[in-house]
Parts: sequence; structure tokens; C-alpha cells
Amino acid sequence: MDIDVIRDLLDKQLVDREGEPLGRVDGIVMAYSADAPPRITCFELGAQTLARRLPRPFQGALAWLGHRLSPRGSSPYRLEVSRIIQLGRTIKIDIDGTRSAARETERWVRDHIVARIPGS
Repeated sequence: MDIDVIRDLLDKQLVDREGEPLGRVDGIVMAYSADAPPRITCFELGAQTLARRLPRPFQGALAWLGHRLSPRGSSPYRLEVSRIIQLGRTIKIDIDGTRSAARETERWVRDHIVARIPGS
């Protein structure tokens, strides 16, 4: 199967096996070998990865914000491509999103920021 890495993978919505959103593909990790073509091993999710793709003036601000809001600190979350169930408008991954670390930041923001907003 031929895949255009940028068009077919980068910035695509990831969903768990139940169809619940996990975030978007912010980066792609590849493995290189002298005797084989490059191969995609993981997807990366997180503000730190996304920041590296932005123009310089915005990189520092987004990286700082991601570091402050993410319970993982500066390390992005990685999903192995071997867990792909389906490629299409979204990328379906064989994981339980409710327990996934991909949702750590979302849970942290909900518990520490949104919960403090009156009426939320």
C-alpha cells in the first residue's frame, strides 16, 4: 500500500477502537536502516511535537504552554503504528481511549482548569 505520509497521516484525527477522539497526529517517527527503506514506527501527539512544526516565533510559546499543561512534561505521547485498525478520514487505533495516556492532558485540563470555572 502506498501512503503519502504528509497527506494521509499528519494532522489526521486519531480515534480509539470505540471511535472516541484521541487527538491529532502531530508528528511521525521513522526508523532508518542501511539495507531497507525507511519505515514509520510511531505517531506522536502533543504540543511539544506540534511546536517543532511551527514558525520560530511560535515554537517557544507553544512548547512552554504544552509543558505547563501536560502531565507528561516535555515528552510527547507515542502510539505504535502496528495498532492501526483503519486508515481513512480518521485513523482508528486499537487502544482503549478512556485509559490511554493520550488523554492525560485533556483530563488534567478538565480537573485543574475547567473544574474551577464557575458553572462548568
